[in-house]
Order: sequence, then structure tokens, then C-alpha cells
Amino acid sequence: MTALQAAVIGSSWTETAVGLLFYILRLVSTWTFVGRARWDLALVTIAVLFACAGQVFLQLSVNNEMGEQIMGLSEKHRAAALFYGWVFQLLSITASMSGKLAILVFLIQIRGRHEKKPWFLLVLAVLITAINVTVMGTLLGQCVPMAKLWNDSIPGSCEPGRRVNQDFSFFQGSFNALADAALASYPVHLFWKLQMRFRLKIALIVLMGMGWIASACSAVKTYQLQVLSRTSNTTYAQPPLLIWVSTEGWIVIIVGCVPPIRPLVDRLFQQLGFTSNRSSNKNPTRVPYTTSRSGRAYISAGRRPEDNSWVELTAVDRKDDMVPRSRVMVVTDIETMYEQD
Repeated sequence: MTALQAAVIGSSWTETAVGLLFYILRLVSTWTFVGRARWDLALVTIAVLFACAGQVFLQLSVNNEMGEQIMGLSEKHRAAALFYGWVFQLLSITASMSGKLAILVFLIQIRGRHEKKPWFLLVLAVLITAINVTVMGTLLGQCVPMAKLWNDSIPGSCEPGRRVNQDFSFFQGSFNALADAALASYPVHLFWKLQMRFRLKIALIVLMGMGWIASACSAVKTYQLQVLSRTSNTTYAQPPLLIWVSTEGWIVIIVGCVPPIRPLVDRLFQQLGFTSNRSSNKNPTRVPYTTSRSGRAYISAGRRPEDNSWVELTAVDRKDDMVPRSRVMVVTDIETMYEQD
């Protein structure tokens, strides 16, 4: 195994393991503190499934000598390495797109009830979907017949499809970097306007700001596309690109999982004795994050709820359904917000 192959396998499987760990923690946190799944969890689940499937094809690509000099490979291994590499990229694009949409839906859900619709987030969701789906089409359609994409010995042509795909891939990579940066920056605007403890605001902004890492990965991946377009030794030149494609996808997934698992981490630290547990109880309060007018706040009888529902920043309800003032803070727009002493 060459150094390039070892780098691809080592980095991608490490990212897969870390990403799955965060995803499992998110599942546990959702079950423990929320009690039911929502669209953001469904989307991040789709992202994880596609990322794991992509990892399998990346391993198959390396098993067929991806990372070796193309002139030293048999036609069979060359075609197989490139085929599995292309499949991996398609699956990773889908995983990254789904992960971005999961973060976006999460932001919409915790945004709460506002007078204006979140048009910026909605337009961004449409653009993310349209641009990433389109690039998959340009990737698959760059050669006629399609099999020439991974087996250059087949009669056919890849022009002008290859140039079109390269140009649009540069645009897609640049847009994804911008979208990740926007999703990382938006929470500053969102959380700063909400009534919550200053420390919690900063924590949320920092956690969601991890999207800047995904933005940097997208930028590096776009640069690697430019490097790859200048060489014919594709099996040797592709590994750095494949590493960054894998990294971008898993970073997006991890960023989408980190904020919702904060209550679980707090509970774990309390049980280990690293933090005080003045207001904890054995049965965690479950509060659904919702923007519906009929959303209800579930309160344990005789107990003040923990601040475990920080992801459910608001729970809107009718005035006649409100719980006693000693347990919530009531504001003029009939919005309940929980705060821990």
C-alpha cells in the first residue's frame, strides 16, 4: 500500500468512525430529551447512510489500486478504480447536500415563531438542492457513452461534456463553501436576538460556527478539482481530492450533530461530577421544538424543567394552557422560554 492509499484509507475511516459516534450520540440525545424524531434528524440520517455507502465504494476504489500511477495499472484495475471513485463522489455529494439541509432545517426549527418567514434559509435550501443535483447530472453526462467516464478505451467522446462538468464543478464547490459559511454565520444573527443567557448564546454560536471548517474543506476540494483537471494521471492525482470530498461530507454531518447533543453532554458531565447538578431530575423533561401555535410545553409536576431543551428555544401555546409563572418566563407574545438558575 502506497502512502497516498494509506492516507485515503486512514483519514476516511477515521472520519467515518467519528461521524458515526456523533450521529449515535444525537440519536440518544433526541430520544432522551425530545422523545420523537424531526425533519433535521431524518435528513442527517440520510446523509449518514449515503456517507457510509460512499465509504464502502472508496475502499473498493483503493482496493483496485486508486493511488497508483495509471501507466502501471491493468485496464481492469484502472477502470474499476475510477468507476468506484466516481460512485463515491456521487454518494458524497448527496451526503453533503443532505447534511447541509439538515443544518438548515434545524435552524428553521429553533428559530421559533417570527413575523416574517425565513426566506433567506428557504432560498438557500432551494439553491443547495438545485446546484448539487445539477452537478451530479453534469458529472454523469460528461461522456458519451457514460462508461467512457471510467474506461477511456471505450469508443466515444467526453467533449465538451468534460469541460462543462469541470466548470460547473468549480462553481458548485465555490457555492458549497459559501453556503457552509452562511450556515455558520446565520446563528450569530439568530441567537443574538433571542432572550437567553449570554453564556448559552456564545456556546450556540461557537458550536454552529464549526460550519466554517466545512467551508474550508469545500474550498480546498475546489482547488483540488483544478489540480486534477491539469493531469491525465488520474488514479495517482485523485486521492487528495477524494480525501477532501470525504472530509467535507463528514464535517457537515458532525456540525449538524454537535449542537443537539449538548444536553446529553451536560448530563454526562453532571453524572461524572465535572459540573453541578442543582436542578437535574431522573426523568428528563421533553419539549418539542416547534413553530406551531398548538405546540405545548411538557412540565414534570412540581419540578422546574432543566435547560436540556435548549434546542427547543420556544414553545408557543395558548394563554389558557400556560403553566404557572414560577416555572416559566412569560413574554407579551405568549412565548415560553425555559432558563436554568
